[in-house]
Amino acid sequence: QEEKLNAALQAKRSLHQELEFLRVAKKEKLREATEAKRNLRKEIERLRAENEKKMKEANESRIRLKRELEQARQVRVCDKGCEAGRLRAKYSAQIEDLQVKLQHAEADREQLRADLLHEREARENLEKAVKELQEQLWS
Repeated sequence: QEEKLNAALQAKRSLHQELEFLRVAKKEKLREATEAKRNLRKEIERLRAENEKKMKEANESRIRLKRELEQARQVRVCDKGCEAGRLRAKYSAQIEDLQVKLQHAEADREQLRADLLHEREARENLEKAVKELQEQLWS
């Protein structure tokens, strides 16, 4: 009976040691998951700020190009009487160039919008993954 009791006590000690080991491991995993989540949030915020800046620059460029295009059109209308053929060709080329730049600026803006959407989806997926990891650690 004493041997059985000693064996049971030893098994109990062993289980307590294993339980303590699991608690420490769980705590470390949670700390790692929390740190990973914090790092992901910092990176997401950096990317969001970068995309916001690029969107602002693209919008400013688009507005500036539209203004230049309108000015070129007005100058073209005003100067019809003076060297009409030469000026028309010059302004037409400028207008074409500005239209191409405007198209590029709008394409850049659309790309930035798509990038921002992609970053938002990635952030949501990462937050979901971190939440699932935390739930696994606590269960």
